[in-house]
Amino acid sequence: MSLNRDDLIRGLREVVALLRERGEPAGIRIVGGAALSLRYFERRTTEDVDAKVHPVDAALAAAADIGAANGWPEDWLNTKADHFIPIANDVGWESLYVDGDVSIWVASAPALLAMKLRASRAGRDDDDIANLLAICSVDNAVAAADLYESFYLGEVLPDKAVRMLGAIFTKGLPEVPDKPPRPDFG
Repeated sequence: MSLNRDDLIRGLREVVALLRERGEPAGIRIVGGAALSLRYFERRTTEDVDAKVHPVDAALAAAADIGAANGWPEDWLNTKADHFIPIANDVGWESLYVDGDVSIWVASAPALLAMKLRASRAGRDDDDIANLLAICSVDNAVAAADLYESFYLGEVLPDKAVRMLGAIFTKGLPEVPDKPPRPDFG
């Protein structure tokens, strides 16, 4: 299954509406490809929405119901990546939606870059990393390593990330991509 930006916005809008209808408060903090698509640049589709969610049960139950209604897997919104969210440095959450009971946030571009560098999946993360390097004005491997290490204290940049950065910097960074319009979840 693949979710494009419109699917993400519609699904999250429906989750917000269902949580409100059920009287359930929730905070959804999005990372990964969904965060990139919603806030930073147009990109290919994503398979799911990786998020830190609180309280988890009500939000994931609402998301499972929305998934079923749309023919999506029940875990299209999930917390599988929340243990990858850095804790050594402020992630810089940016609010996309707050209505008093339900809020949706995305991680900052530097935090997302650190997370993408940690994953460094060849063929999957290359373009995202290149775009994030441009957005963050990181133009060399030393600066990328410094940024990474500021979010993951005591860790060094993985070898696979070093190799990927070498290929990206050899090719040259893209222009800073245009930001997509702010999503409407209300």
